[in-house]
Amino acid sequence: MPLPMDADEFMSELLDGRKNFRGENLSQANLQGEDLRGVNLYGANLKRACLVKTDLRGVDLREADLSNAYLCQTRLEKAKLQNACLVAADLSLARLHQANLDSADLNSAILFITFLIKANLSNADLSYTILRGADLSNAKLVGASLRGVDLSQTKLDGVNLEGVVLDGAKMPEVLQSPDKEISNQGILFNPKWRLYTWEGLRYRSKSEIEIAKALDRAGVLFMPNSLARLNSPEGRRNLEPDFIVCHQGKWGILEVDGPWHTPSRRVEEQERERLFRFHGIRVVERFDSKKCEKQPNEVVKEFLQMIEGMY
Repeated sequence: MPLPMDADEFMSELLDGRKNFRGENLSQANLQGEDLRGVNLYGANLKRACLVKTDLRGVDLREADLSNAYLCQTRLEKAKLQNACLVAADLSLARLHQANLDSADLNSAILFITFLIKANLSNADLSYTILRGADLSNAKLVGASLRGVDLSQTKLDGVNLEGVVLDGAKMPEVLQSPDKEISNQGILFNPKWRLYTWEGLRYRSKSEIEIAKALDRAGVLFMPNSLARLNSPEGRRNLEPDFIVCHQGKWGILEVDGPWHTPSRRVEEQERERLFRFHGIRVVERFDSKKCEKQPNEVVKEFLQMIEGMY
């Protein structure tokens, strides 16, 4: 590891026309407010560096170490930050529009009112970050981790959360409250559960998505995770079957049994099934989630045959 280069030495060489600082040790350097556009900082050590209000637009910071760096109000639009380490970095009010943070490590970073519009955060680790007031509109989050993050005050317009790790995350109110839902598809009963989407509809597991795709291929009418209002011995109530399916004018309910469907819940589930049958839905069948994920076409074929044979 080369000895640290201080800020004066760095700026002197920059003014002399040097642009390539690849792998340079700039740890704890104070570069506040400097214009570093066009500089190559690939793999540079910028640990604990002061980059407040620094202009880093379009700069190559791939694999750079920016852990614990101060990046408040920094310009990072279209910056290349793939595989960069930003652990515990302070990015408050920073601008990262269209920045590429693929596979970057932002664990415990401060992203207070940070602008990440259209940023690529695929496979990035955002666990335990502070995202209050941040704008992630239309950002890519495929494979990213938002474990333990409070997203209740984060702007997520146009963001697809399918496959994002959300264990322990606090979701925005619009995704939690049935009274304020955009639709009644896949309502989260528990904010710790991961949310999946396909074709604009919400699901709680990959198994459910595979069944939805198989039903789509079969060309039948189906409603996934839709709340139903019906009679019960206690009066009117809401129930949410996994799939309400209409096949040849006949109705059935297909349930995907995941690990939460324990033997202790079987009595409750049987009561649910009786309520649907009381309203004339004669086919209510449950299938193991693993089979639904691995053999969705076979599950759907068997289920549709049951509907055909029951009526």
